[in-house]
This record gives sequence, structure tokens and C-alpha cells, in this order.
Amino acid sequence: MKKNKITTVILLLTAALLPSCDKQEPDLFSEQNNGIYFDYANAAELSTGINFADRVLGNPSSLPVDIRTKLLGHITEDSRKAVLKSRPVEGYPEAQVVLPDVEFKSGEYQKSIRIEVLRPAERDTEYAICLYFDATEPGTIGEGIAGRTEFTLYVRESYTRPAGWGDSDWAVSYLGKWSPDKHIFFVNLLQDNNYAADGAMFDWAKLMNYNMLAVEELRRLQQQNPDEAVTIDIPFNSDCTYAKPYYWGTQHDKYLGEYSAATFASLAAAVEANTANEVELLGSEERLTDLNRMAVLTMMRNYNMYYSSWALSSSQFQKNCWYPMLRGIEYEVVQPDCWTSWGIGAGQKPTKYYGEYSDDKYRFMIDAWLAHQEANGRQFMLWQLFPLIIDWGLFDAAWDSAAGGEEAIKECYRVIKAAYDAAPEGTYPFTFPQLDI
Repeated sequence: MKKNKITTVILLLTAALLPSCDKQEPDLFSEQNNGIYFDYANAAELSTGINFADRVLGNPSSLPVDIRTKLLGHITEDSRKAVLKSRPVEGYPEAQVVLPDVEFKSGEYQKSIRIEVLRPAERDTEYAICLYFDATEPGTIGEGIAGRTEFTLYVRESYTRPAGWGDSDWAVSYLGKWSPDKHIFFVNLLQDNNYAADGAMFDWAKLMNYNMLAVEELRRLQQQNPDEAVTIDIPFNSDCTYAKPYYWGTQHDKYLGEYSAATFASLAAAVEANTANEVELLGSEERLTDLNRMAVLTMMRNYNMYYSSWALSSSQFQKNCWYPMLRGIEYEVVQPDCWTSWGIGAGQKPTKYYGEYSDDKYRFMIDAWLAHQEANGRQFMLWQLFPLIIDWGLFDAAWDSAAGGEEAIKECYRVIKAAYDAAPEGTYPFTFPQLDI
């Protein structure tokens, strides 16, 4: 029995001293060995991939990668140095790295070393580099365990479009089309690598907030650096409330009216302005006359939308989309829906006072009423010519009491007819009804 116990102990000790089949540990007690190796259990762990697109915050020019190493041999009380080098990997452009000095202090036998990997020169291209220890230089630690003497880094900068930000998705109306540069901008603006995660691109409140923060920041950058082009194109959305742009001056008030976020967004949409081109399209005083023409055309189109589609009181039009009209500017005009042969009410009320519609007649009416309002120190509003609202109960156009009703259109008629009669007969290619009012 005693002999069997001794045999068992010997077998256990022998098994403990045998090297493992899965992972060979360094023989710390052999002075014959003097090597260093990468401390990973299998070949699959002897490489790693780095995607700069995963860590955008701060626009880093390099990213750190920590790699484990271990010594094979007797632990000494002296410091020992290893020489870490790199070489290209066949089939890949060479990644650029900054390698550290590697020194094992007294008593150390394992160490994590940090490699700085530089941002690759091109996006969507995979680079690679092989790291190894050069054992040929005198006084350095030699090679360690076979098969663990090389470590490969694969480096890229490849971005993936977030879910919900496709070209036809809702997010585009707030953020514009997705691009890697725009993604980088938002990460740094919001200080969040994951700003688009967790359904953010489907969250109306978040999209509005992202839009307004982006507009504010891009305007700030442009004001500080007027000679540098803005390359991030964020649309202006009518849901958002924007502060008056820094370039908006008294001439803008004259041609575009007192600033409001709603009318600004409407005009921006009409001229396809965004943060990348707003100064060029909306900030130049030299083109304010053209902007005024475009703004008035937008106003006339919106007038029909508010009247026919939304059935709002015509007086509400001023609150939603209004731009000044100026004498001496020839405008493109849009026939009012309330003055057509096909609209609700079939235009009978305007036709009674103004006759049949024509673009020339409409321009004349605007000019005559505009001159009258200016002469009396009153504000001109397009809807003043048509004090009408849709009555869905009657399915007909009704007089809009909030806009002055039929008495208001009678005053317009008298002013316009007087201006028409003041010119010699035959001056204009249109006529007005002769009414005794």
C-alpha cells in the first residue's frame, strides 16, 4: 500500500512538470533560454483589426493597440531589452506604426506593450503590418516560442451608413444625405461615437435637435473663418427654429421682411439653400432683388396651399409665410386658387369685383394696392385683395370676417378701379367690371 502511494505522488509530480499541449509556458528556471514571444494561446489571437471609423471622437491621428508579451527563460535581476520591428505583409499596403522601446525591468517576465497605429492614408482600403522581435542585434532578448514570434495588425477606416439614414429616409430632411465626413462632424459635435444608434434616426425630437445644433455650429465656424468653405450641407427644416443668421442686415429686412425662422426655412427650401451655400445664396446683398422675386413666388404658392389645402383664414397667411413686395420689381405671379373657374366657389366672388383673371391684371392690381397702402402708411398684404375663406359646411368660398370680409374687397376694388380709370382708355389689355359701390 505504501509503495502505491509513492508511485501516485511521483506520477502527479511528473505530470505537473510536463509542458501543456494547449499553451507552452516559459521555462522560468532554465538559464539556457533567453527569449521573448507574443503571449497568446493560439494563432487566431496573433492578429487584430483596427477600424478608425469606430473611434472618431477627437479625430485621432493615431490609435493605441496594446499587445501582450512574455519572456522565455530565467528571471534575472538585470534589465533586458528587446528590439521590436515591423515589416510589410504581402498583398496589403503597409500600415504605419510608432513602435516603443521594450525593456523588461528586474524581475519582470511579462509586459503589455503599446503600439501607436497611424490613421491610414485612404478610406475603405485595408492596410497591414507585421510586428516581430529582432533577435540578431547584440545584447537583446532572443526569439521565444516558435509560432508566437509575429503579430499582425490590420488597419482601415471604413464607415457604415447608420440604419434609418438612407437617401429616402426621414432623417434626410433634417440631416441631409449621409456621408463619412458628415458622420465625423456629428460625432465630434455631439461628443458621441454612437449618436446614430438605438433608433436615433427615427426619433423626430433628436433629429430636430441634431439639425439645430449643426446649423448653429456651422454658422459659428463660417463666421470665424469666412474664407474657408463649409463642406457639411445641413438642410433648413420648417420644423426647426433658427436664430437670425449673422449675415442678416437691414437690407435683408427690406427685401425679405423682418426675420422669422419659418419664412427663412421656406425661402431656403425655394432656393435650395443649406449650410454649405447659405451665405452665397442668402447672404449676398447684391442678389437680394432676385431673392425677393423668389420669395414672393414662394409666398404666392404657399398662399394657395394655406387657402385650398388648409382652409385657413386668409389673415393667418401673414403668420405662416409673408415676404414684402416692392414697387419697381416685376414679379412672376401665381393665379390665386380662390379666383379660378375650378376651385371651391369657382371664383365667383373675386370675379364679381375684378372680372376674369390674367397675369397682367393681377400685377396691375398688386401695384395699385401696394401704392395705395404705402401712401397711407399701411402695410401691404397679398391676402388683403382676397378676404375669403373656405366654408366646408357650404362647400363654398365665404367672406372672411377676420380679413375684413366683403367691405375689404370693395375698398380694394375702388382703389384699383380708380388707378385703372386714371390711364387713357386702351392702355391695358384687360378691363374691370363697372360697379356702383
